[in-house]
Amino acid sequence: MNILKSALLTAIAGSAILMTGCSNKNVPVLNEQCEILNNTLTELASENPKMIASAKAEYTTEKFTVDVTLADSLIIIAQVTDPLFEYFTACEVKNHLDKNLESTVNALTAEELPMTVNLTDVYNETRTFEITPAAFRKMIKTPLSQFNYTDARDGLLAALAAAEELFRPAEGKVKSISTSFKGGFFDYTIEFDNASAYKGLTTANLKARALAVLTKRYANLGTFRPVLFEMYKALGIEGFHLIYTDGGKSTLKTTILLKNI
Repeated sequence: MNILKSALLTAIAGSAILMTGCSNKNVPVLNEQCEILNNTLTELASENPKMIASAKAEYTTEKFTVDVTLADSLIIIAQVTDPLFEYFTACEVKNHLDKNLESTVNALTAEELPMTVNLTDVYNETRTFEITPAAFRKMIKTPLSQFNYTDARDGLLAALAAAEELFRPAEGKVKSISTSFKGGFFDYTIEFDNASAYKGLTTANLKARALAVLTKRYANLGTFRPVLFEMYKALGIEGFHLIYTDGGKSTLKTTILLKNI
């Protein structure tokens, strides 16, 4: 009778374990870390409503998911390359090397479970990025200068180039708008048919124009301002140049440092 009772209890316990997964010590760890991350994301969205419409984290035994919906047009999902996303994430990982991160990565590693990140922009376009435990380990251990540096910077430069039309002036016939990057500065060059289009402008006027565009472009960053600009600096970008030219005979140029924006 005792043997039968013991066998029955064992069978019931075994069924419970299979149904709930409670035998897995990583489940409560991931549940706890997901709750911490979810609270952090909710707080970030609350503090930065102009940048983030919503953000949440969710964990099941099959997946660990982060969903972020943006509220500002600064970030266009189609322009976020995989290397750029990975570099930005690596920057954030290195800025949050604590026990919570360690616990999360260890548990994800034990479960061989990736973290899936879904980013949705204001145009309702969504891209999904997957960060494996091995990728997290690499982010922790690898210097930023060696972490897809060139590809990440190329992705950022392409995104900056896509904003060139924001600098098109209202007056004067514009022949072309071009961009380039050299010596730590990203240049927006506006070429006119002739210099008369900007004859009355001074360097101070041009700086005011550049600041008006850049200030508006980065106005809604909130607490992400230092995060984003630190990534810019890590990728070698110190600021911007706005240049008016007639093709070489006459040039008006101004410099805007990141700290000026």
